[in-house]
Amino acid sequence: MSLVLVGGSVPALASSASAASSSFEYEVTRTASSYRDIPGTEISFTATEGEKSYLWSRNLSVASVTPLGSGDNIGSTVAVRCSYSDGGALPADAEAGAYWAANLVPPGEESVSPALRWVFTAPTAGTYNCHLSVTSYSTIIQNGRSVTMRVPAGAELARGVYASTARWTLPAASTVVIARGSTQTTLGYTYTSGADDNITVVQDAALTTCVPGSTICAGGSTTYTGTQAETWIEAQAQNPDGTKCGNPIRGAVTKWNISTAKHHQTATNVLHLTKSQLGGCTQIRASLKVKNVDGNPLNLHAGYASGQIAATHGLAFTY
Repeated sequence: MSLVLVGGSVPALASSASAASSSFEYEVTRTASSYRDIPGTEISFTATEGEKSYLWSRNLSVASVTPLGSGDNIGSTVAVRCSYSDGGALPADAEAGAYWAANLVPPGEESVSPALRWVFTAPTAGTYNCHLSVTSYSTIIQNGRSVTMRVPAGAELARGVYASTARWTLPAASTVVIARGSTQTTLGYTYTSGADDNITVVQDAALTTCVPGSTICAGGSTTYTGTQAETWIEAQAQNPDGTKCGNPIRGAVTKWNISTAKHHQTATNVLHLTKSQLGGCTQIRASLKVKNVDGNPLNLHAGYASGQIAATHGLAFTY
């Protein structure tokens, strides 16, 4: 079943949006293969054309069943994906989901905890299915070796409908490599709040450290063993004509150690605001700050993965 939250309901306090999944095991492939849907996480709902649904994961983790040692790094990509209720794909130009990705690095790590947050916009009036999906991959899968991964029981996908919900995705042309010691301001969007008092802004960035010889980004050196990064949201209240209302509001700074072994990491960021912080204005210019503190260059992914699945993306809603 689906859960529709309206008005003052807060996501963190919501009850279950779907029957919790049972434990789900699957095999790692040598390269990223087709997603496997996580049983029990599917939600179905009817929406009008243009209706926006905030979707987020809960109790979601991915762990190795097979014992792993140093160097047995397993990449995992987890996505929220939506389709028509009959299984039909959305229109080719419709954003169908968003992903979270990182490597599991044993022996220090036994699991990763993906956090999916995204807004589905119904392309037409109809009934839709959305679910969590996963794929795991590693070059250690060769010469008959196999690795089994598990999504422990309890994973859920939740849905809420809120006032003044917006979604934005960093376009492919905005992919950039961030040099050591520099900060990139990105994912900018002007959001107009609703009538209620509380606002949530989410900005999630897909990041990869540029290892030597990488086919993704250049400039990596053996001098460094990865990238030390920081991310945070900055919100500037403004008038409809773009003039500022007071000083920018800076969200919490999150530190990320994206080692060569970790390779990639979705940097998740959230900022909670109240109307009283906006100086009487109703608009917010939201942006994401990505700082390469030290180490190899840092690639900021943009655009979509196959299937119109968003990489770096943001959202906001009022409740």
